[in-house]
Amino acid sequence: MSKVGTGTLRVALVHHPVLNRHGEEIASVVDEFDVFDGGRLALTYGIPTLYVVNPVPAQRDKAKRVIAHGQSDTRDPARGRMDALLWCASLDDAIEDASRPDAPWVVATSAVAREPATSVAEVRETVRAGRDVLLVIGKAWGLAPEVLQRCDRQLQPIDAGTGFNHLSVRSAMAILIDRLCAPAGRSGP
Repeated sequence: MSKVGTGTLRVALVHHPVLNRHGEEIASVVDEFDVFDGGRLALTYGIPTLYVVNPVPAQRDKAKRVIAHGQSDTRDPARGRMDALLWCASLDDAIEDASRPDAPWVVATSAVAREPATSVAEVRETVRAGRDVLLVIGKAWGLAPEVLQRCDRQLQPIDAGTGFNHLSVRSAMAILIDRLCAPAGRSGP
């Protein structure tokens, strides 16, 4: 569960500014599977908010349609309402929303190790100790440098010991949320 003690874990799935394979800043497209899988993760782990961050008008409209479908009263009750999903135009908007009542510790994710880094265990303990955390996950080839600079820390990359860690955003989000929200006694790395 994300609410242990008094801290809360929230997630921002950032589509802009992110990088393409050439290192150029872009806005990536909203993928309904990413949004729905993020909504399912939020339901499963009790995450109160998963921000879908994309300022492009057509992508905003797409994100809002997908979110509205996930929050529709006509959904199969067994699938749950994805009330945690929320569109934001920018990471700053997500941070502002997550700052009620206090500013969260903003932690970026990346497949590339950078300093200052923090571990899954430290983030998990920070939430359990009562501090709110906003986990920032980037689409495409990762978060743009300006986003990384905006964050307080960067989470150490997922390392399964194979030397490969460039996962799909859905896979990385699932692994990280499970590790961060693991019940006591089942804590991962």
